[in-house]
Amino acid sequence: MKVNDSPLYAVSLNVTVTNTGGQTAFGFIKVWPGGGTEPNVSTLNWSTAGVTVANAAIVPLSVAGTISLRSGNNSSDVIVDVNGYYSSVLGSPIDFFDLENNSTSLTMSLNNSNGACTGPCGLQVVVQSGIAVAGISEASGDGVYGLSNVTTGLTYGVYGESRSPGANSAGVQGVDVTGIAATLPVGFATAGVIGDSRSSFGVWGRSRYVAVLGELHSSTGDVLTEGILGTTFGTAADSTTGPWAVFGLGNLGASGAKHFVEPHPAEPNTVILYSSLEGREVGTYFRGTARTVGRRAVIEVPEDFRIVTDDNGLTVQLTPVGPLTTISVESEDLNRIVVLSSQDVTFHYLVQGVRRAYKDFQPLAKGYEFMPLSAEARMPDYLTEEAKRRLIANGTYNADGTVNMETAERAGWTKIWADREAAAQEAARKAAATRPK
Repeated sequence: MKVNDSPLYAVSLNVTVTNTGGQTAFGFIKVWPGGGTEPNVSTLNWSTAGVTVANAAIVPLSVAGTISLRSGNNSSDVIVDVNGYYSSVLGSPIDFFDLENNSTSLTMSLNNSNGACTGPCGLQVVVQSGIAVAGISEASGDGVYGLSNVTTGLTYGVYGESRSPGANSAGVQGVDVTGIAATLPVGFATAGVIGDSRSSFGVWGRSRYVAVLGELHSSTGDVLTEGILGTTFGTAADSTTGPWAVFGLGNLGASGAKHFVEPHPAEPNTVILYSSLEGREVGTYFRGTARTVGRRAVIEVPEDFRIVTDDNGLTVQLTPVGPLTTISVESEDLNRIVVLSSQDVTFHYLVQGVRRAYKDFQPLAKGYEFMPLSAEARMPDYLTEEAKRRLIANGTYNADGTVNMETAERAGWTKIWADREAAAQEAARKAAATRPK
């Protein structure tokens, strides 16, 4: 029996049996989803001949929208009255389903006890535009709370995924009360997580071990480098022996200078700003003060310096203190430095070398650190005026800050951008093909 072609899930029925004289004085009626297994329980029973009996029932429909019916008395007549239905479509499309509750607990609870379910197994919401799920807390509490109650394996309390290759798209965007920081930049790629704040923290990581960890992976899944913000492991090489604010498992790079800041002892709005020494090699050094005795002195090289410094490239500077004195280095290696003088004298020394791991470092290298992210990008404001001048001079940007497309074509950037866009589009296509229905 087919009810209709509407997207129904179940129907509300009145089942009536009459003309029950027949061959036997008793009988039954069974109703179930069309084509399914006949149930052991009947919908309607009678035990006396010649009666007319009715009963109400709610019966799920088959995928084709049908029900099956069987009478246990072949001489009786059965009347089926459909007085309502359960549909996936509201009676009026402009209406919405509303649950009002005044409970100290849940308003709605969903439970799927099938342990083999994959994908969306609790609640799925599909919209053609706008927000699919809005969690609003009108008092203290969380707008959205995600909990994975599984105690083993890989799980997520909240999982956010964006399948759009559009610039600035993100799997999860978090915005604080101050709002989005500024107009979205042009040409930026997609992100797993974007944190926005106009006047506070965009992303706040808190931990007693590692607050924020960033990993760069190769195409085969190998970790190429890691950057950590806030960590307790290791000890700083100073008297504080404290944790690290920033730690790089790999090289550190910057387009500006590297500073450290200390407070001024008298002016609260003034700081002491020192910058790191920069050179064309990865250098090491140690220094100190000694004195020649019998016109001779031996400087023992510290163990830590020997460990990190290459055998070649040592230089020693000597500064005698006092009357005019001739002083020189008789010999030098990673074990000791022998100093001779024309008379016994106190002297300062500076011993410099090159880190063994970076002895072949070259200051000029091919790199894409200043390649624009797209053809629509603009010259970044954080660059120094000298850096901006050079990027205009070498043809990266035009004088108005737009990308020099002639250079982009010649340098191969346009192909890189096109390949990235194609990869993003392909990822989006594959994601759309596996999207739950």
